[in-house]
Amino acid sequence: MVMPLQEKLGLDGSMSPALEDRLCHLAVVTASYSQATESAKKFGISTNNSQIQRLVQRMGGQALEQEAQRISAAFDRQKSKEIIEKAELELKGERFSMVLMLDGTKLRARGDDWGMKPETQPGDRVAWHELKAGLVIRVPEASDGQQQEAEKWYVAADGGPELIGRKLYAEALHRGLNQAQRVCVVADGAAWIWNLAAEHFPGSLEELDFYHASEHMWGLARALNNNDEDAAKNWVTPLLHNLKHQGGEELLSVLDELSKTAEAKELTAEQQKTLNREVAYFHNHKSRLDYPKVKSLGLPIGSGSMESACSQLQGRFKRTGQFWSRAGERNLLALELARRNNIWDKIWVNSA
Repeated sequence: MVMPLQEKLGLDGSMSPALEDRLCHLAVVTASYSQATESAKKFGISTNNSQIQRLVQRMGGQALEQEAQRISAAFDRQKSKEIIEKAELELKGERFSMVLMLDGTKLRARGDDWGMKPETQPGDRVAWHELKAGLVIRVPEASDGQQQEAEKWYVAADGGPELIGRKLYAEALHRGLNQAQRVCVVADGAAWIWNLAAEHFPGSLEELDFYHASEHMWGLARALNNNDEDAAKNWVTPLLHNLKHQGGEELLSVLDELSKTAEAKELTAEQQKTLNREVAYFHNHKSRLDYPKVKSLGLPIGSGSMESACSQLQGRFKRTGQFWSRAGERNLLALELARRNNIWDKIWVNSA
């Protein structure tokens, strides 16, 4: 006996593209393959965890192949021209700024000794690794005083900086990088991010995430005031206010003056070490502290959107009891990104 919905979707012996679509979508938007199976059964679809998992690996692999083609095209001289021309036609003269963000987050995978018994025997059962992620944000220029909602696209890579850099550039090119009025990179102080910005987005406006700048200043304030929270607050609050509204000139001046008078203040070795580190940190980012300019352009001074994106990815890939194989993680992630970037249907173009 075959249920009507099963027959319609191809469950009477074969799996139709429509059913593959639905089951993969459930696997992405639910918390686990078990939940996807449970939801499918509620819709009258008889399946199991293993079937959904195998399907995700197959279709996720197809999504990865399509992603690789998009990246390759962006770095091909002739094909990149076609991408630029297509973006120009789609945007129809729209005026916007492009904001780019990058960050990294930790995910948990199965180690070399996964499944080793007994549990008391030492071994590398769990392996942590970094997932690098990025955002391409298109911020329309305000018209008639009305700021339109920004559009976002996501990239992620289980690999080094080179791969995420290529992915971010490719996504930006597809989304109108060459048509943007200006390009702004907002990120924390990680050197690999700014190296990628210089490589793929030369001439962009670079901005140090204000929250990270604040964290560094609060750390210095507490160190200089022996963790007296009130004294630290009284010292750092006006400096951060001026940093946000006037830029980094006063802050750098205060830090330089502290360095000059450090001996007279009889700082401890640990306080001196903290001071030296933070003075170097802010001087390294001197050109990235012009928050008033960025705000005047209607652009974000913080990378909260990126932090949120990392948290959302962690919410699917780092739940209690989940230990992924690296291949399994990559394939599900490819589907997750396709869903977020509204290119989901393209995965099934050749499956119909």
